Amino acid sequence: MHCPTTPRPLLLAGALLLFAPAALADERCDRSEVRAERAIEIARGAGVAVIEELECDDGRWDVEGRDERGREIEVKIDPRTGRVLRVERD
Repeated sequence: MHCPTTPRPLLLAGALLLFAPAALADERCDRSEVRAERAIEIARGAGVAVIEELECDDGRWDVEGRDERGREIEVKIDPRTGRVLRVERD
């Protein structure tokens, strides 16, 4: 859940700055069609409410965080197509 007084674009920009080093660790995602900002949007659409980690691992975006109920969730995204490859919940 985010603070209602903080504009959503600022939260997204802050998340990108926070995760930029991890997000750029794999060149395949850096040069892909789906950039970090879009991967976050896709993960939110798949159920991630709070993003805790964003990284490019094995040529795909891995977004980890919490869903609306506070449960752990991880979304794996194809960096070329933006297709959600897998959603894991703990």
